[in-house]
Amino acid sequence: MFQVLDNLISNALKFTAAGGKVTVSVEGGDKSVTFCVSDTGEGIPPQNLEKIFDRFWQAELTRRLGTGLGLSVAKAIIEQHKGRIWAESEAGEGTRFYFTLPSITALP
Repeated sequence: MFQVLDNLISNALKFTAAGGKVTVSVEGGDKSVTFCVSDTGEGIPPQNLEKIFDRFWQAELTRRLGTGLGLSVAKAIIEQHKGRIWAESEAGEGTRFYFTLPSITALP
């Protein structure tokens, strides 16, 4: 999970301007735990949200800022642990990445 959080937090910091804010939170439930990494960056256009977890995909404007593997690696790790990962974003309002994992009490 360190790798997942590292990837999400690194991206949030990379795409949030000086003076912006990155927040990490966690909320536990009976069957799952939900993590959220949110930022006050420029946001992700709606047409790109469905592509961001694809291997090697990068938005044209940010193409040279990484390899395009961080989010696909995070997704693979979360799915291997029977979880789910997704993002919500609004242009100019920032982005929120969420992932859930089964709680220990929910595991067989």
